[in-house]
Amino acid sequence: MRDRFRFHGGRISLAFAATWCGRYRADGYDQLAVPEDFGHWLQAAGLTVDAPPVRPAELIQARELREATYRLVHPTTRDRPGRDDIDVVNLCAGHSGLRPVLGGDARSKRILSAQPVRACLAHLALDAIDILTGSLLEHVRECARHDCSILFLDTSRAQQRRWCDMSTCGNRTKVARHRQRDRRVTSNTR
Repeated sequence: MRDRFRFHGGRISLAFAATWCGRYRADGYDQLAVPEDFGHWLQAAGLTVDAPPVRPAELIQARELREATYRLVHPTTRDRPGRDDIDVVNLCAGHSGLRPVLGGDARSKRILSAQPVRACLAHLALDAIDILTGSLLEHVRECARHDCSILFLDTSRAQQRRWCDMSTCGNRTKVARHRQRDRRVTSNTR
């Protein structure tokens, strides 16, 4: 299930923002098309053991949180935070019943709650707040590939990471540049 979703952001809230795939492309799509999709994402993200049932209103709130988070942390819009986006994050962060439980490996955690979806929304909102209120915000980047909109936390030593994932976007960009150089060389030798 995890391979259906991309978790290249370095933080759970950034991975959540990536569930709108191809934001800048005509063929972009929402990975959270139906309530069950969000339940499966929560499971794939490791926030729940099983995919919880998600009500349509919870899916709407999840999408609102996703978009608010995206706008608040995106390098081109983060300096102009919208009041509505702030309100959405705060509303989701305030959901009660959140109880982190240490996993069997003593290095992971999952969220338990009488209302698991609301608790997971709170967890995602709290992670976004952590990014927004600390030194991490200046290290949030958008993938440099022209058709990718994934935000990621640049933790590289030189702070010059360009792609959300080297094996996908980075490799595709380098292959495209190589092919373009080969075409130029071939056309110049004719």
